[in-house]
Amino acid sequence: MNGFCHTLRIEWLKVKYYRSFWILLGIIAVCIPAFNYVIYDITNNSFPKVNGQNILGNPFSFPNVWKTVPYNAGLLLFIPAILIITLLTNEFSFRTHRQNIIDGWSRNRFISIKIMETIMLSLFVTGIVVLTCLYFGFHSQQKGNASPGWQQFRFIVFFFIEMLSYSMIAVIMAMIIRRAGLAMGIFFLYMIVEQFVVVLGRNKYKATWINYLPEEVTDNLIPQPFAPRMIAPDHTAFWEQHLPGYITIGIIYLILYILYVSWRFRKNDL
Repeated sequence: MNGFCHTLRIEWLKVKYYRSFWILLGIIAVCIPAFNYVIYDITNNSFPKVNGQNILGNPFSFPNVWKTVPYNAGLLLFIPAILIITLLTNEFSFRTHRQNIIDGWSRNRFISIKIMETIMLSLFVTGIVVLTCLYFGFHSQQKGNASPGWQQFRFIVFFFIEMLSYSMIAVIMAMIIRRAGLAMGIFFLYMIVEQFVVVLGRNKYKATWINYLPEEVTDNLIPQPFAPRMIAPDHTAFWEQHLPGYITIGIIYLILYILYVSWRFRKNDL
């Protein structure tokens, strides 16, 4: 335990005075509530109302907010990915990973702490999402209904899985390419290509296997929250039916990501 805490302290010293780290962390903390506020304002003021009720319903009130905010935050997961790629590629660019090994760290110790940092960042972002949910939920709550609807808190867990999945893909890109700009470019290209395959496979070929691609399967954990009965009336039942499969495949991907980065760092030259 003392060794783990000492390792964390060394990692903290690496980022303590690193301006880009704090800027990107601040952007993450600000963008999630700000982006949700923009969507909140649009849904409240830009859509017609029927009998005094917004045609989209109340996506930012309890318990719907537990789905709405994580869904919106999922559109911003490229920002934490940029931070992860920046931090990990810096290790290779400045040879600090090599110095850590020379100082007596094992390769397993180094990559384990990097995976732990990725998990901690995912928990931090998830915490921001929870606070944003609570703010909008209580702010938008209708009179006479003060229950936060904790049964829908499961979407926070789903967001954490989605966040961690995107983060581990970013770790893989950084581990393979080792150059920040190129790794970010390949990461964004991968996201675009997979979405192209998903759209093509779903609309033209009616393929079902595309729902289990690495990025898509975790995206499917949180269905779109805006007027689902109007936009996709049968989607909720379909989603509930396939949810266990999405969770299982998403976790399997996470295990494979962790095993791969651990294996690659152990086998590659420093």
